[in-house]
Amino acid sequence: MAAKYRLQDVSQLQNRGVFVDANVLIYLFWPTGSHAWEQNYARVFGNLLRQGNSLFVDFSVISEIINRTLRIEHEKKQPDTKLKDFRNSVEGQSTLSDIYLIVKTNILSRFNVIGKSFSKQDIEQLLVVDDLDFVDKSTVAICKENAFVLLTNDRDFKNVDVDVLTGNPTIHQP
Repeated sequence: MAAKYRLQDVSQLQNRGVFVDANVLIYLFWPTGSHAWEQNYARVFGNLLRQGNSLFVDFSVISEIINRTLRIEHEKKQPDTKLKDFRNSVEGQSTLSDIYLIVKTNILSRFNVIGKSFSKQDIEQLLVVDDLDFVDKSTVAICKENAFVLLTNDRDFKNVDVDVLTGNPTIHQP
């Protein structure tokens, strides 16, 4: 049975690999206005680094970070334009350049990038309607395959069969 750890339980996870979800990485590296989440996950991130935990992401998480942060910046800077028009504008290109720099210097420099080659059968098993979107299902598969703890704030992971470290109280409710 999978365990659900509270953020203050991070010391129990020493020597465990931790897969970090996109929402946590966004809290860590982009101001979202969710100050309590940002502070709580920053504290856990620091503890994981001090403990020497191996930290992991995959291509899908990187893609989600880039796409979501571009949308966040679009809403801040040019909410009345279409996302594609913003992305292709001078300001949008500058924003993408900043996002790429942050991914390169703050994420790729500290995280191991792991991947999974999904077979046709693997993908067919993910094609089930449930609480998870398709990328989240691939995250669970990677965590299961590697016995990783998933660090997330996404309540969609409440019922997954992997160990989860989270500050989201919804995940801890029965």
